[in-house]
Amino acid sequence: MRCVGLGLTTALAVTFAAGPAAAAPGPQLRAEVAPEEVADNPDCDDFDQFAGSEEFDTDNAPANGEELDINGQGTITLGVTQRTEEPDGQLLSFSVDGPFAVVGVIVKGGPANEGGANLYDYTGTPAGQIEADEDLHAQLNPPGNAITDISHVAFCVVPDGSNT
Repeated sequence: MRCVGLGLTTALAVTFAAGPAAAAPGPQLRAEVAPEEVADNPDCDDFDQFAGSEEFDTDNAPANGEELDINGQGTITLGVTQRTEEPDGQLLSFSVDGPFAVVGVIVKGGPANEGGANLYDYTGTPAGQIEADEDLHAQLNPPGNAITDISHVAFCVVPDGSNT
């Protein structure tokens, strides 16, 4: 009987120590790499693997067809769609035009004061960078049944071929 009581006490302690459900990165979908949830409200400079990259970002929630200028020498074209199957929510695609590539994308969701984002790190791909991807998304809302609307996106950009 003491063992059962001890087991229940331990189970309750673990449950309460875990706290409320937190956001999760969610599924990979068709993205080239799996999303990794990161805390706070990070920028490209916050990640050592993106050293030497330059950040280009949306000022607000990205718009379908929006183009980000890369120093007057290229563009990143964004596509925003709505996923209707679970987990439902906004999806982001991008393509780079010009002599540049992306080593990382930070997709932030929800109010900026809440923090948290999904990181897509392309430094581990065969080329160490990428010029297009699709179905990127922000983290899931707890309990994990919907994707948080995208509030901001940051692209960590390098000259094409510089990360190979």
